[in-house]
Amino acid sequence: MATLKDVANLAGVSIATVSNYLNNTKPVSKEISKKIQDAVNELHYSINQNAKNLKSKTNTDIGVILPSLNDSYYVQLFQGIKSYFQNTNYYLNLDFSENIPESEKNIVHNLLKKQVCGLILVSCQPMNWKFYYDNFTSKNIPLVLIDRNIHSLDANFVSFNNRILLRNMIESLLQSGFTDIYLMSGPESYGCEFECIRGFCDAFKNYNLSPPAYAFFQTDMSKEDAFRKTIHLLRSRIPQAIVATSESLAAGIIEGIKILGYTTNDIPVFTLGEEHWNLHTHSFSSASTVRPAMKLGQLASKLLLEQLQSPLTKETEKIILSGGKFYNYNSCDKSHVIKKEKKEFKETIRVLMLDTSQVHSLLGLLKNFENKTDIHADVTILPHHRLYETIVEKYRSNNEQPYDVFMYDIPWLPSLASEQILEDITTKFHSINPDIFLPNCLKYYSIFNGRYYGIPFMYAPQIFYYRKDLFENTALKNDYERENNISLRPPSTLKEFNTIADFFTNKTTAISYGISIPTAYSECLTPEIYMRLRSYGGSLFNRHGNVCLDSDHSLKAYINFVKSIKNAKPDYRTATDISVVDDFLKGETAMLISYPSFLSDVTDLRKNSIVGSIGYHLIPGHSPLLGGWGLGINSHSDKKQEAFEFLKWTCDEQITNYSSLLGGLSALNSTYTNDELTELYPWLPLYHSIYKYTKPTIPPKLSNNKVIPQYEIDAVVCDWIYKLLDSEIDVQQAITNTHLELESLRNTYLNDER
Repeated sequence: MATLKDVANLAGVSIATVSNYLNNTKPVSKEISKKIQDAVNELHYSINQNAKNLKSKTNTDIGVILPSLNDSYYVQLFQGIKSYFQNTNYYLNLDFSENIPESEKNIVHNLLKKQVCGLILVSCQPMNWKFYYDNFTSKNIPLVLIDRNIHSLDANFVSFNNRILLRNMIESLLQSGFTDIYLMSGPESYGCEFECIRGFCDAFKNYNLSPPAYAFFQTDMSKEDAFRKTIHLLRSRIPQAIVATSESLAAGIIEGIKILGYTTNDIPVFTLGEEHWNLHTHSFSSASTVRPAMKLGQLASKLLLEQLQSPLTKETEKIILSGGKFYNYNSCDKSHVIKKEKKEFKETIRVLMLDTSQVHSLLGLLKNFENKTDIHADVTILPHHRLYETIVEKYRSNNEQPYDVFMYDIPWLPSLASEQILEDITTKFHSINPDIFLPNCLKYYSIFNGRYYGIPFMYAPQIFYYRKDLFENTALKNDYERENNISLRPPSTLKEFNTIADFFTNKTTAISYGISIPTAYSECLTPEIYMRLRSYGGSLFNRHGNVCLDSDHSLKAYINFVKSIKNAKPDYRTATDISVVDDFLKGETAMLISYPSFLSDVTDLRKNSIVGSIGYHLIPGHSPLLGGWGLGINSHSDKKQEAFEFLKWTCDEQITNYSSLLGGLSALNSTYTNDELTELYPWLPLYHSIYKYTKPTIPPKLSNNKVIPQYEIDAVVCDWIYKLLDSEIDVQQAITNTHLELESLRNTYLNDER
């Protein structure tokens, strides 16, 4: 625990000055006050006045930390706590951890600043006994734990006998003929969830059965994660029943079941529940156990109040309530379960797509498309560097059944449209409201020569991510300011970006590297070059299709790139878009410029965003590239109408919302204005606001209406960049040689030599 002396040492002032500031006994200058407050915040210092409070009984604040109020169980818990204290002189301070340990610790520190006299807690830190010992037990501040015990901590604990409740539920299902049963729980590190898992296994053992390992799904306790896990499950297996350990998990499971065309008659969902007078309408699950959650909240309050009244004599207690029975208000007899036979479709289309998280999320929802249209979608996925050549190859091949739908990168649209690989869908496109998409994005995703050749599918602007905890660290900020005479902040220019990268790589040991740069192949290297060219006013081609790379603007862009390489993690020649994101999320680098589609773990990103360890911002230089993908129809397809039905389905608002929960990022406005989505994923408004700054890389259309394929342009640029990285040539030579080779390539297409 931090002391007054620790605060004084970090702030560089005397203990008396710190005392004057904290107790407001003597004036302290604004500059010194800021230093002291920064030290207090960094050390999480709080004044220990517990002994004084016990004596005077003037402190009546009680802390209550719950995971959330998104589950009716926690609503009833709090109702019980509130009802117990409502006629006392105590005041409840309620906050929510969202099951994020860092968030829970921050809440505790804030409660300690308010000098709470006691705490009721559903913890997500079951192993962090020392934290609560130091802050509560050692100071005689009473603590009551609900459901999730903290190992090795002597504290009051109350819960239900979840092991018995789950065992009885599963035995009832086994007795009714169910055997293929899946359990969706929270992390087994939470005591209550572990007991549920044990009860599940006990029931099978009592029937001389053993549940398979794949029958267990652990979530982060949110309905969104339960939805994701359900979609993943139903892609490969259709269980006879799913059991959830909470109503919120059951809600996510049922949403996943229904979006794929099933009902709770087809796949019954059973859950641990609570007491409600409206037994038949409070839950959508097939059946639940009845637990008196309000009674548990009242019991926790009773134990806390007893220790507040007798702090030196009242022993801690562990009380386990039996709970209620498994109430089957909808029949859970297996004979009522409807098993669907394998569906015969009226048609099948073949779809070629990119191997990315958004596509995988869409694959989980394909059954919804098939149920709505009676069309089966057979999807093939390929990595970025193989997709374009496969599109062209399969289009030109007459020996195979063609793909009906192609997924294409924005820069490929002019080539694919001009070569008539993509079908002109202008007439069909009139059935889609263009206003649902991001403003004017159709000119990049869909339109070539005034005609429509596809629809927007995936929006991916370049975003700057940074380690917010490092950028806000007082000591690092002071070191950086002394070194560079400017405050540490998200960089506004690319030069400042390199200055910060140099600081983290070479001037501090707080983190291994400032940045990672991906150059393993052209698809990840070229955005690094094109982003810098655009920021400095350079370009490969002018608006007339003439090469214009060899310029002072390009020289500055290339020099900036080389400096970034010098400050980057040394593995840049093998680094990919995926690996640099991994470096950042694992804490090896302080900054990252990337596309959101590569940060596929939305749960992890949300957690880090909430606790403040990751920030996001407009990229330095304010010239982000617009990455993105569209979907178009193969002009050789003989199933064009069915293919267009698939395109329309992918831009359905509800489907894009579901896809967002699974990690996707659409080009629809509604994704970024949906209140619940923006609450879950607070970076969405930034992604939306950045759109106006973005611009895609578009290959030039020449005077003879020929379009140079973007992949050929990229190959030329990268060939000379690699020679530069290998020190075979200098910066100016790389620019000059690239310029000359691009001119040769341009002339080849201009003279129609191929």
